[in-house]
Amino acid sequence: MRTTRPPARPPARRLAILTAGLAAAALLVPATGAQAAQGPQRKIDLRIATYNTCGHGCLPTTQACVDTIGRDCATKLEPWADGRAARVADDIVRARAGVVVTQEIGNNPTPTQPGVDVESFRAPLTKAMSARGYAEAPADYAGTRHPQEGYPLKSGAGRYTYYDARRFSHLDERGRALPHDLLWLPDSTEIYGKTMTWNTLRDLRSGLRFVVVDMHLEYRKNGAADPNGWTKNWDEVRYLDARRTAEYLTRDNAYTRRLPIVFAGDMNSASKEDGHSAYDAFSDVGYADSFEAAPANRRTGAEYASFNGGKIPLPRSEDKIDHIFVRNGTRVLQWTLVPQTTAQTGEPRDLLRSDHNMVHATVRIQEPTR
Repeated sequence: MRTTRPPARPPARRLAILTAGLAAAALLVPATGAQAAQGPQRKIDLRIATYNTCGHGCLPTTQACVDTIGRDCATKLEPWADGRAARVADDIVRARAGVVVTQEIGNNPTPTQPGVDVESFRAPLTKAMSARGYAEAPADYAGTRHPQEGYPLKSGAGRYTYYDARRFSHLDERGRALPHDLLWLPDSTEIYGKTMTWNTLRDLRSGLRFVVVDMHLEYRKNGAADPNGWTKNWDEVRYLDARRTAEYLTRDNAYTRRLPIVFAGDMNSASKEDGHSAYDAFSDVGYADSFEAAPANRRTGAEYASFNGGKIPLPRSEDKIDHIFVRNGTRVLQWTLVPQTTAQTGEPRDLLRSDHNMVHATVRIQEPTR
């Protein structure tokens, strides 16, 4: 396990995100008995999911792909706003997820992706989620700027967290927004920088507050050049970005370090290599992969890869690039990968909603001992 720390986070002014959540509901798996509301340490059993929806990256035609992302899509699926977003929402409801972090719900324009935008992808999903009882946690990227250089942080949009409004709120008891923010990651070299988002949620029954972090790490393979023409050890970049995120929220941020934190998202790597993987970065700060923390007999769908690549039948592999990390010692009651389909033949656009399979885990969130 790597023990050296990455470079210190450069001083930066706080990047505030101010968006009103949309009211709705989803499902929290209740803690047994009265444990959620009684005792010196409040506890809840939370089913949290991560779902890379490939919203703007899996368009139906080559021309739509080129117009939106500047290149062809590796996987072509049904139009997002014409039903696919609603089917993604159905997946989340069927999984009985209390909180879900999503990725690739649009993006802001860049020189290589001039036609992509956030709203035409966010709006259909948020509408579908709202109709099914979910609320959107604050995630407003508009006006967000590089903390040192001042240019727009246009990359990194498209990650939205939805929660069960019957069980949770992103507001405190007086109706004020709970702390939430956007975290700039200087190690990634997207044209406009890369960011992660975190939200504080409050359990309405017990009052317990916890933090959910929506992550989407660098996707490039070693040897590839980014839009700046830079080539890095991208495995190390993933490690540094994950480590920076985890250390900031668990150690440096005076508010979040006092609360339970769950990190979830598309880490774009199944590696566990020391110093070159998100897995190792979280391990270095005392966090465990929920898959490994779950009892072996409570893991479902582990035979599938979490990235299906738009292939039918779905690839079977131990490799998982979508992860949920919890603090060491956290009880994980179950871990599930939900295959998009079990069909052995057929057209991807008829069978899939995304080129990723959703992953969820039921974790026991517990108030820290003071």
